Amino acid sequence: MSQRKILNALKYVILLSGAVTIILPLILVVMTAFKSNLQIAESWFSLPVPLYLDNFKTLFDKNELKYAFINSVLIAGVFLFVSTVTLPLTAYGVSRTMANNRFLRFFYYFLIIGLFVPFQAKMIPLIIIASKLGMMNVPGIIVLYIAGSTCEGVFLCAGYLQSIPPDMEEAAYIDGAGFFGTYSKVILPLMKPILATVAIQNALWVWNDFQLPLLVLNKSSKFWTLILYVYNFKTAYQTDFGLIFASFLISMLPIMVFYILMQKQIIGGLTAGAVKG
Repeated sequence: MSQRKILNALKYVILLSGAVTIILPLILVVMTAFKSNLQIAESWFSLPVPLYLDNFKTLFDKNELKYAFINSVLIAGVFLFVSTVTLPLTAYGVSRTMANNRFLRFFYYFLIIGLFVPFQAKMIPLIIIASKLGMMNVPGIIVLYIAGSTCEGVFLCAGYLQSIPPDMEEAAYIDGAGFFGTYSKVILPLMKPILATVAIQNALWVWNDFQLPLLVLNKSSKFWTLILYVYNFKTAYQTDFGLIFASFLISMLPIMVFYILMQKQIIGGLTAGAVKG
């Protein structure tokens, strides 16, 4: 009994340490964003009293921030819409027919192989191809993100579809539903947990991604995302920590709100997949 208490206490210590490690830097970012440079120089860890809002006023007066926010929302929004439509449809077609179709079976395993190829290995040829096709812009990076999400997205959706019995589709076919009718009315509603999980995972990836936008969009400030804006802003204003941390907070806030609102969907998707698997 005492050994179990010690193990439980150790678990709570580890969890508390992890929470503190995550929360403290976040609190520091929020406090510093509302401080002037004089307040920061006096103490990094003091409360921002009084609140200094000129950092945000200065940032919002800059056109680069407006471009960056619009680009980030546009890239994430279009990418999520297209991937949410295409990935489950592709996974459904492949998972239900690859047993009797050699080409689709090869296609599925080819996608799985793509999961093991690191971005650094394909980075140079990818940028060369994108440059030659004129894709070094916002529409181009959306296409690259959609292509980059295909392997994992199809793999996860196809794996989830294995837990849905084909009898339900056969009943729909008997009632006169075609392929797309069965997919939209029977299969797609059952896939909501895994679709929510994939969508949130992709949203976090695209919003916080730095490497691909740095390679594709860094040639003009009109193409910057919020992450690129923070990177270039930090380079230009190395001593203005108030503005730097305010830009950090602006870039973090939208995706944090999105994650908080959708976290139940992540837990629901993982739980449903675990139970059905």
